[in-house]
Amino acid sequence: MPDRKRSRRGLVSVAVGILLGVASMALPSVDALWAALGVARDLRTGHSTGLAILFLCLGFLVAQYFQQEEFKAELERSLRAESARLEAGLPAFGLLTRQTGDEAMATLTGLVATARSVANTRISPSKVEVAARHGAGSAWDRALLAALQAGLAYREVVSPNHADLARSRRAAIAGSAGVYEAAVVRHLPSPFLNFIVVEQRDGTKEVWFGWLASRTSGFDGTVMRTGETHVVSLFERWHTELLGAGTPVR
Repeated sequence: MPDRKRSRRGLVSVAVGILLGVASMALPSVDALWAALGVARDLRTGHSTGLAILFLCLGFLVAQYFQQEEFKAELERSLRAESARLEAGLPAFGLLTRQTGDEAMATLTGLVATARSVANTRISPSKVEVAARHGAGSAWDRALLAALQAGLAYREVVSPNHADLARSRRAAIAGSAGVYEAAVVRHLPSPFLNFIVVEQRDGTKEVWFGWLASRTSGFDGTVMRTGETHVVSLFERWHTELLGAGTPVR
């Protein structure tokens, strides 16, 4: 619609310029006007011709301006469309950062208070003790329970050795504003890549994945963090499948 308006304005400008130019050619016969301006009779034709040329040029110049504005708007639209296409086609590698497991948990402990929902996994063989470092009574556990009391929706999938922790969390937030759901999943492959998806109240989402737990090689706390939408969506779908396959914690 704006482009059509610019095109119409350009045509109107040309038309007005032509009309004024034609009208200027008739000015030599308007004696009162020239007398008021103090222009001699023999100069009136030259002045009228000059005005006609001026009006015609102004009309075309204004039309050219609107044409340039239309071209500029079309160019900007093309650039925005191409930028969006490239952004959609390329992964957001710049959003991928690396942290240690403890650094990630410290960050998450601060973020959970402002989160709307969290989808978490806590999967590890029973002999991998490091995986239980952030269990009951830890800074993470206290921050999580406080967020649940305030209305957080928290869903997690746990291995059997973490079922008691899930039950204690469910009991601790009974009657609160939050939502806590947990499921116990058995017979998962080893090693297992743990992850947590956090959605903030403004709708932004991030996923942390790592905390690799293996029956044979133990625990690797390296964590990768990203807000890339396709990656986040992949982990969300994975969590939904795991939660549905597990036994609900009552």
